[in-house]
Amino acid sequence: MKRRILFLIAALLIVCSIVYAVGSTRISGQAGANIDLKVYLAGDLSEAQVPISVANMSWTYGTGASQINIVYADSTTLADDANDTLDLYASGSLLDVFNRALTIEGLKFLYIKNNSSDATLKVGGGASVDLDIFAATSDIALIKPGGVFLWTDPSAAGLDITTNKNLKIEHDGTGSSTMAVDVIAMGLD
Repeated sequence: MKRRILFLIAALLIVCSIVYAVGSTRISGQAGANIDLKVYLAGDLSEAQVPISVANMSWTYGTGASQINIVYADSTTLADDANDTLDLYASGSLLDVFNRALTIEGLKFLYIKNNSSDATLKVGGGASVDLDIFAATSDIALIKPGGVFLWTDPSAAGLDITTNKNLKIEHDGTGSSTMAVDVIAMGLD
C-alpha cells in the first residue's frame, strides 16, 4: 500500500500534475516529456551554446484534441519471467484513480516505467488484440532498468482501442526476482 501511495504521488508530481475533481468533470494539467537542455561546444576564445527545449503537453477535460476524461494510474509487480496483460477497454478489473471501474475507448497517453535496477521490461508482443502502438502485434519494446516508455496521441479521437485493447508487460527473466512497473494511461471513455 505504501508503494502504491508513493507511486501515485510521484506520478502526479513528475509526470501528470493532474487535478481531477470528484463530483465534477474536471481534468487539467500537463503530461509528457519536459526537456530543457543546453548543449555546449568550447572553442579557443568562445563557447557555443545550442538550447533544446520540448514542453509538456497540456491536457484538459473533454473529448476534443488534447483533452481526456479518464485516467488510469497504477503500479504492478511482476515475478521473474512473469507477464501481465492489462485490458484497457472492457476489463472491469482496472480502476481509475478513484477506484472506479474504467473503460478507455480512445487512448491518448501511455506512460510505462520500469522500476527495476537490473531487469528489462518487455512491452507488447502479445496477441492480435494488443494495442496498435507498434507496427505489428508481435513487436516488442524493451525498457531497460530505470527506463521509461512514453506514447501520445493528442488527436480528438485518440487511438481507438475498442478492439485492440490489451497492454502486455513482461519481466524478461534476468536480474531481480521481481520487478515493479508503473503504468499511466489517459484517454476517452
